[in-house]
Formats: sequence, C-alpha cells, structure tokens
Amino acid sequence: MDWEFLLLDFIQKYLKSDFMDTAMKTVSLLGKLCLLWILLAVVTTCIKKTRRFGLTLASDIALNLLAGNLIIKPIVCRPRPCWLNRTVEMITSVPTDYSFPSGHTMFAFGAATIIFCYHKGWGIAAYVFAVLMGLSRMYLYVHFPTDVLFGAVFGILIAILTYYLFNLLFPKRRLRLITPSEA
Repeated sequence: MDWEFLLLDFIQKYLKSDFMDTAMKTVSLLGKLCLLWILLAVVTTCIKKTRRFGLTLASDIALNLLAGNLIIKPIVCRPRPCWLNRTVEMITSVPTDYSFPSGHTMFAFGAATIIFCYHKGWGIAAYVFAVLMGLSRMYLYVHFPTDVLFGAVFGILIAILTYYLFNLLFPKRRLRLITPSEA
C-alpha cells in the first residue's frame, strides 16, 4: 500500500491545480450513482434501432452493481485513502462506502466495453472517458490505484460476460419485447 500512497501523493503534489480540480470533479460527478450510464441505457432501450444495445447496457449495469457494490466491496472492506490519510484537503465529499473496487471506474469500463462491442468508434471514445474516470477517482483521493485497476478489469470482464450471455440467451432473431399495445 505504500507505493499507492506515493502515487496518490505524487498526483496531489504535481498535478493539482484549479483547472484539474474542476475537471476531475466534473468527470467524477458524471459517474455518480451510474446515472450517465443508466440514462444512456434507458434512452437507447426506448429506440427500436438501439434497443438491443440499451438492454445489454442495462444488464451490464445490473451485474456490475451486484458484483461490485453488493458483493465485492462488503467482502473486502478496504478503507479509502482519504480515511487513512486525513492530511489531504478534500475537494469532494468523502464517500461512506468501502473503496475496493472503484465503482465509478467499474461502471465506466463496463459501459465502454458494451459500447465498443456495438460501435468501435464510440467505444474508443468511451474508453478514453473511462480512463479519465479512473484518474479522477485517484486525483480526488477517494480510491487507491489498485481500486481503479481492478475496477477497470472487473468492469471489462463483466461487460464481456454480459455481452456474450445476452447474445446467447437472446439471439438477434428471438429478441422481441412486448409493446404497450400488446400488453
């Protein structure tokens, strides 16, 4: 853990600025409660042409929530760096849940992977955003580097599993949702 504090403190010492404070808080806010990804899933599910993508993304969000926040975090119970080193001036609210893995990073990399599976160009842009999300969590001193690294790995693996399971369970020709007029 010593090297992780060294890296976090390096970020605080050499990258800290008013511009970076604003940028990193904004990026992190976009991942709060997974609202960006939930909104994307809801909107794309409502559009017939993108429904399959939206349902896959929604499934990925649900699996990430289950695996990361409801299973892994309570088992590992890793304290956050800001809980252990209270000398760092916090520019964001101090989270009350455990640190490992980074949920923001997990959801961002999961969503980026699902997006990449459906559209390579948008997926690459989403991966860039996911990297920024992980960096923002370290910059804000709320996650250790390994929280972010494993959040990215878990997010990617769960998204790949979700994508293949979704396609196995709902082959393209069989996926049919009941419309309100049929209900």
